[in-house]
Amino acid sequence: MGTIFVAGIYGVGKSTLCDKLSTILKIPNFSAGDLISAVNDENYGANKVVKDKEENQNILVSQVKQLLKVTPSIILAGHFCIFDVNGNVDVLPSNVFYDLEIETMILLEASTSQIIKNLSERDKKEYSEKQISFLQKTESKKAHEIAASINCNLYVHHMFFDETDVTTCLSQIERG
Repeated sequence: MGTIFVAGIYGVGKSTLCDKLSTILKIPNFSAGDLISAVNDENYGANKVVKDKEENQNILVSQVKQLLKVTPSIILAGHFCIFDVNGNVDVLPSNVFYDLEIETMILLEASTSQIIKNLSERDKKEYSEKQISFLQKTESKKAHEIAASINCNLYVHHMFFDETDVTTCLSQIERG
């Protein structure tokens, strides 16, 4: 089956959803950031700033390839775009997505106000509506581009932050 890639910007609910999908599907799930930081010892936390996005993506590909040697499928939560040190949107290198063996791609979206609230509660960090809106639009654009380029179906799901998120995404995964 390969990689079920669950994408979306910070605070959209990737980790919570992936944990629930992992339990139901009995497939291990991983955060791209956690896989990367296990190798490079960077701690992203609320900061979210990376030192070398190119090297981080190489680390991610290597880690995913190792995981897929021992399990036929994984759920991977990650991004197409991040904020740089100045709070500007930074698009991650496209080439990495060719090597992650993505079989299914789900893009999570939510209202800007909900994401700002989630990030404020979780990370104790404030973002402007303009920042979050632009990040989410860029994430969506990049998700569509990557899905088309790797010939992978993309399912866009608007998060309601309830159990319907799980059932809706689960049905999409099962449809392939």
